[in-house]
Amino acid sequence: MIVKTAGETGSFVLKAFDTLFNKRDYSKAAQYWSENYIQHSAHIAPGRDGLFNLVRSLPDTLRYENAVVVAEGDYVILHGRFTGSGRPRAWIAADIVRMEEGRLAEHWDVMQDEVTQEESKSGWPMFGASFAEPIGPSESGDAGPELTMEQARMIVAPLYDALNQPARKDVAALLAKAANPDYRSHHTNEDWFSRDQLTAVFKSIGEAVPDLRWTIEDIKVIGNQIVVRGRATGTPTGEFWGAKPTGKSFNTMAIDIFTVKNGKLASAFHVENWMAALQQLAK
Repeated sequence: MIVKTAGETGSFVLKAFDTLFNKRDYSKAAQYWSENYIQHSAHIAPGRDGLFNLVRSLPDTLRYENAVVVAEGDYVILHGRFTGSGRPRAWIAADIVRMEEGRLAEHWDVMQDEVTQEESKSGWPMFGASFAEPIGPSESGDAGPELTMEQARMIVAPLYDALNQPARKDVAALLAKAANPDYRSHHTNEDWFSRDQLTAVFKSIGEAVPDLRWTIEDIKVIGNQIVVRGRATGTPTGEFWGAKPTGKSFNTMAIDIFTVKNGKLASAFHVENWMAALQQLAK
């Protein structure tokens, strides 16, 4: 991360943003923002309460990352990125803050959706020095937007909900809640399903196995990746992976490795032990 801190004022504003957007410590954040805070942003209600209430309404995955901060007199300009807001794209933001009596007193901003390398006509990223640049520590010294266990569970929950009796669920809506529109679900190192294709796969399995149950047995978080060890059980009533129904049930294991971007699943590599399931059905 590129951070150009402009003295104590720049550090103060960065700590204020980290306290509000990343730590969600509203009591402490009130020490940084003036009671008479003036908000010029078109998408935020007036005053300090308008800003704080907006943050309260956003997912816990929301994160602010800073690339550049410049201070001149009473004004501070920040170039940063907001991720995890539940939107399909991250927001690249230029924030202008006016300070008064040592607190944030007035604010303007300009927001843009972040684009991919393929979409960038200039060939340059909108944030940082390269498209693949990892996010480093924030000004306060804390780690970047690493997922918490609670956040990870919330992100994957709709996907696994869709895997429980999928024939009875709105699978498309649940996958849209969990995954980005360009989500890729890899069933081999090279081959993958789109989100829409995966919807059809889930429904197909649900039709063959009406009582399909998929539970999370263990979950690990590594940076922006989520590793899930799951258990799949059910009794097929229709043809299942080429096997005719026998009235018998299966109980098998699955491993899913997800990568998260902008608060939603961006990709998955998964392995299910369907061989063991088919052997159980044939016994």
